Amino acid sequence: MKKLLFTAIIGAAIIIGCKQQPKTEKTTEIVKKETVSKNFAEVIETAHKKDIFLAKEAIQYDAVINFGGNEILNANITVSTSSDIAKIAYKNGDEIYVNKQDIFVSDGLKANPGVRFHAYTWNYFFLFPYKLNDNGTKWDFNHKTQEANNNLKTAKLSFEANTGDAPDDWYVVYKNNETDLLEHVAYIVTAGKTKEAAEADPHAIKYTDYTEIEGISIATNWDFYGWNSKDGLTDKIGNAKITNIKFVEGFRDSFSIPENYTKK
Repeated sequence: MKKLLFTAIIGAAIIIGCKQQPKTEKTTEIVKKETVSKNFAEVIETAHKKDIFLAKEAIQYDAVINFGGNEILNANITVSTSSDIAKIAYKNGDEIYVNKQDIFVSDGLKANPGVRFHAYTWNYFFLFPYKLNDNGTKWDFNHKTQEANNNLKTAKLSFEANTGDAPDDWYVVYKNNETDLLEHVAYIVTAGKTKEAAEADPHAIKYTDYTEIEGISIATNWDFYGWNSKDGLTDKIGNAKITNIKFVEGFRDSFSIPENYTKK
């Protein structure tokens, strides 16, 4: 009798255990979280602390740019971090105001055919790490150059039609392997020329001498080179020195285009 009772108890325990097993599995179930990896452009943006940069209102810097031994720009530049407005104050007193797609110039620049180029290009190079995912950008993350000795990761940036002043421009972007900061950027300039003519003479800008401004790494030296997909950087053709960099507040409130300036 005892043997039968013991057997019945064991059997009931097994049955109860079998019935409870699914409940135990449910309570110990592990929810897997997907890890989303950043793409090439996002990695650069993170290294340059894009979120912190864009939280600032505007940034100001002095730029002295030389090409072929000639000084082509010497100015104090203030630009909103979102790049929609800017003021370029030349050391000789001339000024350029940028308001999105419109530019206004002082009398000394009215006849200068290169003002739109100067109005947009240098600020674009300065802000480049924060422009990688602007509206109209297109990326080829599988792009490779033909350089035999290049060990840097690269990707190609181009633009949709009707994007900005020069939608036919393109950039081949090189990323530093250790810091993920911009190393150098090859590019073409189609302003005033056909895309075919521009692609026959591509250039590159090498960003060096990074310094931290409120915790954000900004290059204070730009060296310009000739460039091609086979050899990479070739002859040095120019240089830019970037100094007196600082974030500024109140730029939007003080931004006022003089009434006598000419729209270009």
